[in-house]
Amino acid sequence: MTSDLLNAPQEFLRLFKAGKDAARQGDNAQAHALLRRAIEVDPYHEQVWLWLASVVETDEDRRVCFENVLELNPGNTTARARLRHLDDRAIHDAFHPHTKDRRRSARARFLLVLLSILFLVLVALIAAAILNLP
Repeated sequence: MTSDLLNAPQEFLRLFKAGKDAARQGDNAQAHALLRRAIEVDPYHEQVWLWLASVVETDEDRRVCFENVLELNPGNTTARARLRHLDDRAIHDAFHPHTKDRRRSARARFLLVLLSILFLVLVALIAAAILNLP
């Protein structure tokens, strides 16, 4: 535990730990709720802001989290690097707006192919079941 967490209120520590556990388990909604509650108890711990950045949904929210980390610790290299990455992505998207649409289209095509395969497997299973009926 970092030194700034040693003096944190017990409620903060409980919420922060539960939020990290939820994030590790992939429950971003629960992690988000718990980490936000931890921040309401004590907003002066950079680690809680870094964890919150990992579960929020938008780059704007991530940016706020990283900026809060840098307010608390201007030397935090993780927050600085992540902000730089968000800036680079924003610049790229501004000059190449079709890239985001292309990524969405690729995901949509993948899901369509996957659903088609599942449908064909289902049809084959139904046909096999029908043909095996007495």
